[in-house]
Amino acid sequence: MLKSKWLWGILLLVLLLSSPGIINRWQAESANDRYEVMIPFNEILTVSKESDYTIDELLSILKQSGLISVSLEPSSLEDLADENIVSLYEERELADALLFTDYEGAVDTEKTGFYISVPEERIYQEFITSNLTVENVTIAGKPFYFLASSDDLFELDTPFGYNGATINQLKELGLNVVLRTVNDDSEIVNEMLVEQLVSLKNEVSPVLLGAGTEMIGFGDENENMKDLKKKLQEAGYFFYTIEGSPLKGEYEFAKSNQYNVVRLISINVNKETDLTVSESIDRSTRAVKERNIKSIFYHLRTTGNAQENIDEAVSYLTGVQEKMPEHFTLGTPKFFNSISVPAWVTALVLLAGILFTYLMTETIKNQKVRLAAAGFMALIAIAYFVLDKVLFLQAFALIIAVLTPIYAVVKSAHGSTRIRDILVQYVKAIAISLIGIFIVIGLLNGNGFVTGFEVFRGVKLVYVIPIAGIVLFALFQIYDITKNGFKGSLNTSVKLLNKEVKYWHLLVLAIVAAIGMFYIGRTGNAGTVSEFELMFRQWLENVLYVRPRTKEFLIGFPFFVLALYVMGINKKWGTILLIPGVIGFLSIMNTFTHLHIPVSVSLLRTLYSTVLGFLIGLVFIFIFNLLVKWMMKVKMRWS
Repeated sequence: MLKSKWLWGILLLVLLLSSPGIINRWQAESANDRYEVMIPFNEILTVSKESDYTIDELLSILKQSGLISVSLEPSSLEDLADENIVSLYEERELADALLFTDYEGAVDTEKTGFYISVPEERIYQEFITSNLTVENVTIAGKPFYFLASSDDLFELDTPFGYNGATINQLKELGLNVVLRTVNDDSEIVNEMLVEQLVSLKNEVSPVLLGAGTEMIGFGDENENMKDLKKKLQEAGYFFYTIEGSPLKGEYEFAKSNQYNVVRLISINVNKETDLTVSESIDRSTRAVKERNIKSIFYHLRTTGNAQENIDEAVSYLTGVQEKMPEHFTLGTPKFFNSISVPAWVTALVLLAGILFTYLMTETIKNQKVRLAAAGFMALIAIAYFVLDKVLFLQAFALIIAVLTPIYAVVKSAHGSTRIRDILVQYVKAIAISLIGIFIVIGLLNGNGFVTGFEVFRGVKLVYVIPIAGIVLFALFQIYDITKNGFKGSLNTSVKLLNKEVKYWHLLVLAIVAAIGMFYIGRTGNAGTVSEFELMFRQWLENVLYVRPRTKEFLIGFPFFVLALYVMGINKKWGTILLIPGVIGFLSIMNTFTHLHIPVSVSLLRTLYSTVLGFLIGLVFIFIFNLLVKWMMKVKMRWS
């Protein structure tokens, strides 16, 4: 017992000494307090054409409402035609237009290609002639550029450059210009676009936003293409990363740039046509508060009544500012400060994990097994330092994450009908969980993790293994499997396996399997949620800043409190109730393994869950006692 206390003391001291790593993360997350709203220029242009506003007037309205940045894609000839800057004709089309005029036959139809009307403004003339190989021709007394179809590098929809006039227009209105990149099939097109990006570096935002599914230059082994990303890096460009839609190749670019990226969420009312303004605002503010999102890419609705679409956008922009917490500021987003995690800090956290593993295996009552478990963790730690692979840190963290909830429940499974004693065991279980959480987030720390490029691996296992572990613990306790040593354990296990399987056993198994599938299906971001639960969640968020998880404060923790109480009356049934009780502890571990969520948010969410969970657990005890009294009366009546 004395030895165990010393080990716990050493463990806490090691964790305290390793705390600078987590403190650095907390400070970096707190300092990153600016967010922006960005809208694509092409959508603003589309709505402007259908409204009574000029493009400048509409941009001014949106800016006054809270618009910070406008994204701009590289233009194609089709784009210029859509903006009424040029008119486009194929040779046959232009020849047909001149039939029965004095200029009939002026177009050589054997010479295939596109005739482009010369823009009035010089900036557009230079934009076309400097980026496309065109021939100046005059047809019917009017000047045209001729783009031969033999130039198979360019089609009408091929992007060939960034519109300088639009960039100047946006800058004059005080808007940030965010250029979008595309990965074209043509190496020459990509090279040309990168050269333009380099030349525009001082005129636009240093953060680029990818379009499509691939980073520019991705998938081509040509050395020139590999140089494209290097040129962008040397020019000082970085990238946005779109939550839920990462670009192929962006991980390598982000890693080579020390993970200096801006996390972005897309709110697309053109795809989610039923999305209301209120829902868009809630989704946006939640992303900024809870997931380190610093850019909101809002899509203007481009179908329906233009004025209504403008009003909707204005309501959204102003609504986001009104609902956003005061410590966030509307403006140009920043990168995270560098989160320094020295090697000695990582070494201390790994040492803490090894000690914690040894302590957690105390229930096995076999010193060799305990030492082997600690030794295995030590080997993983050594492998990390020798091979410098983050995979070993992720494996180490996963083991701690799945064992901690089991140990927290088992170590605290001392039943009592006294609320004070239950509270002591409850606090003990929470404290053990926090130690495991500290180790996990202490290991998986740094800019790569908070930006979402490096992640905790094994989320589903954290949901499954602790429950399986407590099921085994319950079986061992109920049937006292370990009372006669190893041989006795085997004999008891064999007897259990040889028992007759009755129909009701199969029914219970089917029910448990269905519940299990529903439970696993609800984990992660893709879980299905009822309309009522969504409303309840939003209400909690509005009241509490962040909502506690329902599986923690309504299921896991209350059942754990009830289990401790029932164990004080009937150990068998109380032990069974520990199975749903472990859900609360595995869930708070899961909360912190979402490493892109600020530590402060996870702590606040866990505080709410533990306090509310205990109080609701007391309600469960009250209801349990009422049911027991009712059942006693029924039993007496029928006896």
